[in-house]
Amino acid sequence: MTRSKPAVRAMFAFLLLTLLSPIAAVGTEAQSDDKILRVRQPYYPDTLDPQKTSFIEEISVSVLDYEGLTRLDKQQQTVPAAAESWEFNADGTVVTFHLRAGLTYADGSPLTAERFRYAAERACDPNTAAAYAGILFDVVGCQTFAESHGENAEPGAYDTAKANLGVKALDDRTLEVRLTRPVPYFPTIAYTWVFFPVKQEIVEQSGEQWWQDPANRIGNGPYSMTRLEPNQLIAFEANDRYWNGRPRLDGIEFVYIDDAAVALEAYKAGDLHVTQLDSSLIPAIQNDPVLNPEVLKYAAAVTIKLAMDLKSEPFNDKKVREAFAYALDRETFCNEIRNGDCTATLSWIPEGVPGAIETDAYAFDPEKAREALAQSSYGGPDNFPPVTFTYLTDDPAERPRAEWLAGQYRDILGVMIELEGLDSTTLASLAKEPETFPQLLWLGWGQDYPDPQNWLSIYWTCDTTLYARQSGYCNAQFDEIIARADQELHPETRIGLYEEAGRLLVADVPAVFVYNMANVFLVKPEVSGYVPTSADATWPGQWTSLLTVDLGAAAA
Repeated sequence: MTRSKPAVRAMFAFLLLTLLSPIAAVGTEAQSDDKILRVRQPYYPDTLDPQKTSFIEEISVSVLDYEGLTRLDKQQQTVPAAAESWEFNADGTVVTFHLRAGLTYADGSPLTAERFRYAAERACDPNTAAAYAGILFDVVGCQTFAESHGENAEPGAYDTAKANLGVKALDDRTLEVRLTRPVPYFPTIAYTWVFFPVKQEIVEQSGEQWWQDPANRIGNGPYSMTRLEPNQLIAFEANDRYWNGRPRLDGIEFVYIDDAAVALEAYKAGDLHVTQLDSSLIPAIQNDPVLNPEVLKYAAAVTIKLAMDLKSEPFNDKKVREAFAYALDRETFCNEIRNGDCTATLSWIPEGVPGAIETDAYAFDPEKAREALAQSSYGGPDNFPPVTFTYLTDDPAERPRAEWLAGQYRDILGVMIELEGLDSTTLASLAKEPETFPQLLWLGWGQDYPDPQNWLSIYWTCDTTLYARQSGYCNAQFDEIIARADQELHPETRIGLYEEAGRLLVADVPAVFVYNMANVFLVKPEVSGYVPTSADATWPGQWTSLLTVDLGAAAA
C-alpha cells in the first residue's frame, strides 16, 4: 500500500520554518488566588479545529480540552483514556474499543462511541481537508473517502465512500474499527487529535470557524477553554467532569510571546511560570545564580540529520557518506555552536522511544573520515566535485552554524563546501521534490506518536513521500523487515524487527544523524508534579502530567 501523509507540512513548520507573530501582552491574572499555571507559547495557532490541526502549537491547545480513546503514560506507553480497553481480532484487522461507563463532555452531556465514530469520519472526509487524514489510511475506506472528491471522482463516489468507511459504533460504549491489514500500533494512533470527539451539531451549526468561540469547544479533556484572545492568550479551567478526576490546577493560561527575550523578562517579573529558552539566551542563563537552578533540559523526540541527495554525485558513493559522517564533531556542535540546546546522536530513533538502538557507528573520527574519502571513487579531496550546503536565512544563527559545518569538512577532509542561503518557504519547497532536493541541508523529524512505525515506516521506506523518495534512499531489505514489523502482533517480536531495521539504516548512512533537539525550559520552583518526556514540545509534562502538575505543592 502506498502510504500518504499530508502532514509533512507540520514537520517543515516545526523543523524548518521560523514563524512570526505579534508580541503578546502578558496576562495579569497572576494576582488571582487560584492556582493558574502560566506557560509561554511562542507561536499562536492557525487553527484549533482538532481534525484540521497539524502544527505543534495547535495540538498543544487541543490536548487540554479534548482526549482520544487512548493516551500516553509517563513512559510513552499507550494506555486507556476514554476507552477502558480494546482488543484485536485473530488476524489483527479489526480493533474494538470499549468506552468507560458514564463518560460525559465537560457540559455533562453523554459521550458515546458515536462521537468517536464521527471524529474518524470527519478526519477522512475530503471536505474537512484534515492534514493528518493519512494517519487513518489503514482504516477500511478512509483513503477512498478522502479521495472521493475532485475532477476524476465518479458520481455518487462521496456518499458511497462515506457509507463504506470501516468505523462503526456498535452501541453507546463500543467502537469497531476495521483495518485493511494488521495495524498493531493502531491503539497509539487512537490517542491523536484525529480521534478527538468534537460535537457534530456544533460543527454543523456554527460553520468552519466554529472553534473560535470557546463556548463551542465542549470537549472531554481535563480542562475546558474559557478565553481566546488571538495572538495574546488562551485560558482554560479545570474540568470537574473529567473521567479520571479533577486536575490539581484550577487552570492553565497559554501566554503568546514570540520574542524569547521578552518572554524571559516576563518570567523574571513573575508573569510566567514556564518559558522555553532560545539557544542564544542559554549562555547568559548559565552564569545567572538565580535562573540557572531553574533551567530544565532534556531530550526531545526530534532528530536532526545532515540530509544528502543520494541520487547524484558525490553522495551516491557510500564511502563519501561515511567520510562526512566520521568528520562531523556532533558534541562540539551541540555544546558550543548551538549553546547546548541539543544532544549528539548516532542513530535515528531518539533514546526513550520504543525501537531506539545503541550504536557507536560513525562517531567522530577524523582519521577514519580521511580513510573513507580515500577509499571513495574520488580517491581523496583533489578530484572531489562541487558541493553546496543550503541553509535557512530566516534565523540569523544559521549562517554561523553553516560556516562551522563547512569548516569541519574543509579542515578534516580538505573538501570545500559552498554555502547557499534560502528562506524557509523556498527551501521547504525544494526539499519536497526529488528533482530539486538540495545536495546537503539540515532536515529532521519529530514524532507524531511514540512508535517506531512513525519513525521508520513512513519516513525511510522506498515509496514514502515524506523523505526517502526525495533524497533517493531505497533499500529492499529494509523495506522487507519494516513490512513484517508493521504487521507483527507480538510486541517484543515487533520491536525487535524495528531495531533490526534501525541498525540496517545506520549502516547504510543515508544521511548523517547528528543530534536530538533538547527541550530547554525555565520552570519556577513552585511548579511541581510534572514528569518531562521526550514527547513534550512546548512545556514539560504537557502530555502526561495534566492531572498532577501543581503550584506550591510537593511533586507527585
